[in-house]
Amino acid sequence: MKRIMAVISSVFLVAAVLGCQSNKTRVAEGSVIGGVLGAAAGGIIGHQSGHAGEGVAIGVAAGALTGALIGSQIKKPAQADTAQTTQSQQQNNPNQMTVQQVVDLSKQGVSEVAIIDKLKESNSKFTLTQADVDYLKQEKVSQGVIDVMSGK
Repeated sequence: MKRIMAVISSVFLVAAVLGCQSNKTRVAEGSVIGGVLGAAAGGIIGHQSGHAGEGVAIGVAAGALTGALIGSQIKKPAQADTAQTTQSQQQNNPNQMTVQQVVDLSKQGVSEVAIIDKLKESNSKFTLTQADVDYLKQEKVSQGVIDVMSGK
């Protein structure tokens, strides 16, 4: 039974490593977490009835399936995609401003008009996600600047 558990654990680890990075949802993470929690619960329950190994196996299967179903409904933040988009925009336009540069100017007390002029002067283009807009608002960047960055 220990050998079966080692194989099952290895499968979950490989799935987590391969699936976590490329997947846009949390299926792999949910599966691994659910499998581990299911194994623990199944082991405890199975031990009470004298069938710890079977309890662990059933717990792993049920937990992994449930975790995968829940994880498939949770999307990962799109920050990595935003960083790649900004990097490719900077390659096309060496004067391209970053979201962080805009936030820094705003925090320094630079006026909305001056920031907008700088955005237009540098011909900066942005593909803002909702997370980007929320971040800009959280950092107290004016709505006028956010509108210009959004292409409005």
